[in-house]
Amino acid sequence: MKGTIAIIVVGYNRPDSMKRILQSLAEATYNYTDIVLRISIDHGGNEEVIKVAENFEWTYGKKKVVYHPERLGLRNHIISCGDLTEEYGAVMILEDDLYVSPDFYNYAMQALEKYGDHPQIAGISLNTRKELLESPYPFYPLHTGYDVYFQQFASSWGQVWNLRMWKDFKSWYEQNQTLPQSVNVPLTILHYPDTSWAKYYQTYVVERNKYYVFSYDSLTTNFGDAGEHFNHDSSAFQSVLFYGTKEYRMPEFEDGVKYDIYGEPIGLGETLGISDEDLTCDFWGRKQEGAYKKYLLTCCKRPYLSVRKFSMCMKPLELNIMKGIKGNEIYLYDTSKRTDDFSSNKKEKIKFLEYGYGIINGRDLLIWSLEKMKFKIWKRG
Repeated sequence: MKGTIAIIVVGYNRPDSMKRILQSLAEATYNYTDIVLRISIDHGGNEEVIKVAENFEWTYGKKKVVYHPERLGLRNHIISCGDLTEEYGAVMILEDDLYVSPDFYNYAMQALEKYGDHPQIAGISLNTRKELLESPYPFYPLHTGYDVYFQQFASSWGQVWNLRMWKDFKSWYEQNQTLPQSVNVPLTILHYPDTSWAKYYQTYVVERNKYYVFSYDSLTTNFGDAGEHFNHDSSAFQSVLFYGTKEYRMPEFEDGVKYDIYGEPIGLGETLGISDEDLTCDFWGRKQEGAYKKYLLTCCKRPYLSVRKFSMCMKPLELNIMKGIKGNEIYLYDTSKRTDDFSSNKKEKIKFLEYGYGIINGRDLLIWSLEKMKFKIWKRG
């Protein structure tokens, strides 16, 4: 690749958040002295945000503070930042409630160098979560010795786009202002507010069979500050931040570990002796029935003929399939053959939580559930 990645910090009305992310940028490690830092501030926010941005000293290249004359809103603001790939060639988008690892820029440059020209790569994520999307269940990506994997999920907590990636998305976006209702995209994403740019990028990634690059170690964390999409601060969005430096081992795309938007593994068909085109993997039972193909691999009871069964002892779950661990907890169903022998297992969710987190303390689980319910009621009010 030619040149460096421009850093775009996106702000609006949170001066303390702006101070925090800029401080983390100042403390990071860089091997370059020509890095553009552009601080983009939406109109109508807090005047203190502008002062923080203007007073910040950036010693690794040029700094530019842009205060938009009209209110954009988050969706249009991020889209306008993506358009800056025309000017800079590659941009890194950091909203102000993030905090970066000292090695964030090193990782981004290495990943863009490796995958920037690959047509199936739609972005590079700086953030890594240990939970499945919109779910309490943990996410254990298979580790094969490399430092990155691929997922059909458009991260919004620190991401890199180059001109090729952005032009491909922008072309699709301009033709899909009314968001397509895809059975392969989680309903929670499709129901994001209209101010969300991410629900468009998520749908694009799935519909066009694209992927983001993810590091097993997170290079950003999110403070969950109150803002346009959250009414109060929350530590629930924090990731385990990588705090070292290293050379990242990156596989060829074709050889890498891959997951879909739900965090379900891609490519288990060969192990099962069936075509991946005929297989839906839905271990956690979160996909719409309309997305099921001829064969369904899941830990949940479903009204179809079970043709094989596996254990759910090993982590991640796909290892039970890859190693042929027999049991009665993961089912391979033939969805063309419905049966009446179906009874919903009310203990499934507890089983999933125990698999993910070990022994569950019932009292703590009840307290956590009540707090989540109170938050949802408060948020709706």
